[in-house]
Order: sequence, then structure tokens, then C-alpha cells
Amino acid sequence: MDTFRRNACPSLAAPMRTGDGWLARLPPLVAPMTPAMLAELSAAADRHGNGLLEISKRGNLQLRGLAEDGAGGLAADLEEAGFDLAEGIPISLDPLATLAGIDAAPIVHDLHRRIQDAGVETRLAPKFTILLDFGSPLAPQGLSADLRLAFRGDRVAIGLGGDDARAANWIGWVARTAAIDAALAILGTLAAHGPGARLRGPGGLAGNPAIASTVAGLFDGAVPPANGAAGTTIGPIAGYDVSVQGIAFAFGQSHADALRKLAATASREGLAAFAPAPERVLLLAGEPDAVAATVSVAARLGFITEPNDTRRFIAACIGSEGCASGRMAARHMAEAAAGAIASLLDGSLTLHLSGCAKGCAHPEPAKITLVGVDNGAGLVLDGRARDAPVGIAPASVLLGGLGRLAAMAATRAPGTTARAAVDSMERAGILGAVTGETAGDDDDRGESRNDPRDARLSA
Repeated sequence: MDTFRRNACPSLAAPMRTGDGWLARLPPLVAPMTPAMLAELSAAADRHGNGLLEISKRGNLQLRGLAEDGAGGLAADLEEAGFDLAEGIPISLDPLATLAGIDAAPIVHDLHRRIQDAGVETRLAPKFTILLDFGSPLAPQGLSADLRLAFRGDRVAIGLGGDDARAANWIGWVARTAAIDAALAILGTLAAHGPGARLRGPGGLAGNPAIASTVAGLFDGAVPPANGAAGTTIGPIAGYDVSVQGIAFAFGQSHADALRKLAATASREGLAAFAPAPERVLLLAGEPDAVAATVSVAARLGFITEPNDTRRFIAACIGSEGCASGRMAARHMAEAAAGAIASLLDGSLTLHLSGCAKGCAHPEPAKITLVGVDNGAGLVLDGRARDAPVGIAPASVLLGGLGRLAAMAATRAPGTTARAAVDSMERAGILGAVTGETAGDDDDRGESRNDPRDARLSA
């Protein structure tokens, strides 16, 4: 386990220590799971971990609560179950590519082998990512990536960086047979800039002409591929020869027992495949009747099956109920908030409930964050869990206060989003709604709340 690199994402080969044991993230799957494979995955989560499984923001499966030496046995069980665990730099692709007639496995394995042979992986940034776009319905064009290879017929477009396909620097096309050579040339040049060099993000080298100049046979200029792919979503997804529907884990997490029951239903109904997808979605594919029957059972098991389910717009970790680092019961609070503050959860903003300042469930800024601290919960506005709170109070007080804020947001004009309603409020007004006090009041100890790090908001 000591192979985990600082700032790297956890993997199956190098799990990460968390508050509830070790977390192992599977590599992006190159083929979907059968119902039998999902059942075996659930059994492995119980056998080697604490039974909790998650789908990450980028659509990767991860298992929690492993023992320090538990990843080896987990990997062996999953390989025996038929999982293709292509370790190395994460390579994202359409999770249902095989249902679109695309055999991506040889390309993924060839890339990993060539990168390993070249010895460049350890000289790249820990979170370096590659994306393969085959023009299929769920090609992950909306994901950020360092290197993009867009396959179109007998040629491949090369894109550098970008939070999505439109923002990438498309440097041109190469023949399909030269795509992996081009990728290796780019990686080799980037590695020479040092282990922290990236092609995306602040300071990324996507626009550095020296990167593009390393690609032999580049032609046709910077022409991006057609942006015809649909994003993963809750509900039916068109474009495949079979019926496809997306559901989601509530708050990105499920227990193995629920997944085992879902797999049993799918097997009985003849469902063809499951696949994890970005935005913490689980895809179901097969004949329409099989998909419909499995989705119906998924709803009864507590999975998200409707796009307007308010739980979609709350990011929450397990919190103090399942993590030693948690300072508040974030998941329990999320369940309560999903019904109590529905008028805030219209999809225009994210409520982040974090057991501690690490913010594992939602690393990005959120409009409203409640974060567990040693003496209560902190309220963070337009920031991350690790940012300075504007005030601190018991978690129950802040959760109740969100109900008052939701009631105020419910009076907004028709067509106005919850985010716009909250944005229109002064920060002191938001504090007043959530806590019943203002940012400038003094508490009963005579201390000023002007410094948000020292703020103490009384009940």
C-alpha cells in the first residue's frame, strides 16, 4: 500500500487510506458487466471491504473499507469474475462501447503496454488522464482529460487538455494506425517537462507548440470531431440497438446487499449488461421489458430512477456514521434534507454535506456546504469543504436553517432558479435565514464574528 503517490487518485494497485479503511478504485471498465459480474462484485465488496461501493464523478467503481492488505485478494476475485482490470494511466471511454460494436480493449491494452515499455507513466502527473472517443452515443466528451483521441473512420483527431471536448486544443489528425505512436510522442515530450506537467488545468501545456510538433504525420489542422454524443443521465438513453436507461446510487454510494438484489432481478429478467458511467450513473442495457422490470426493482431498493429526484443534487459522504474522520452524520442529514428542502434542490445548485474538511464527496466548490468540525458544523458559501466557514453552529441548527432558506427560495418568481434566488440574497441575509443571526452579531462571550474562522453561531 505504500505505493500510493501523493495527490494521485486511488487505484486497485495502490489503494488510499481513508477514515473507514482503505479505498480501492477500479480502472475504467473496457466492457460492461453482466448481472453475474455485478453479483460477484457485490460479494467481493462484502468479502474484502465493508460492503460499500461507489461510482465516482468520472464513472469509476470504487470499494471502501478494505484491510491494508486486502487489495490483492480483491483483484484476484474480480479477475476470476471476468473483470478486465487494465491498470495504468486511466483511459476513459464509452462504458457501453461494445454494445455499439466497438472493441476498444485492444487499443486500451496496447496503450498501457506501450506506455509501460516507454517508462513514462511515473514521470507524468499523478492524475494524468487519457480519453478515447469513438463517436458512440456515450463517448465521454464532457469529461476533462489531458489527452484525447477521437476515432473517426480511418483517422484520429488529437486533442490536448480541456474540461470538455469543446475546450480542448485540437491539434489535427493522424492516420488511425499512427494514433498510439502519436500519443507516445506527446507523453514523452510532456514527461520531459517534469512530473508535475499537465496538458489540462491551470498551467497546462495544451497550447505549447513543442507538444504538437512532436507528432509525426499531423494533417488537416485543428479540426475538432463532431459533438454528437449524449451525456449520461437518469432515464432512457437513445442511440443503441438495445434499450438503455440510467439510474444512480443515492449520494453516489450503495451497499452490496442492494446491488446483489438488483443483480438477481436483472439475471431473472434477462438484462444484458450494467456499466458505471460519469455523474455516478449506473447504466442498464437490454431488451425493453428487462430494463423496465429491473428499474422498477431499483426504485424499490432506493436507487435514483427519476431525473427530478432531489437526492441527485446533494453531495454527501458517509460522515461520522461510517468514517473515523467524520465530524457529523452527513449521509443521515442528506436523507433528511432531500425531503425537507426540496424547493432548493431544483438542479441549479449543489448542496454539499461533508463529514470533514477533506470534502471527498464533492471536491469542487458548491453553492452551500455544511462541513463537520470539532465543535459543530461550518457553513461555507460558494466554496469547498476545506474553505473558511462563514459561521459554525450545531449541525442540526444549520440543517434546520436550510429549511428556512428553502422556504424563502420557494417564494421566488416563476422561472427563477433556486441558485438565482440565493444569489440575489446578501450574505448576511443567507446567514440570517440559516442561523437566525447575522454575520456582524456578537455571541454571548463577546467575541466578534467578523473573522469567519472564529465564528460561533449560537442556537
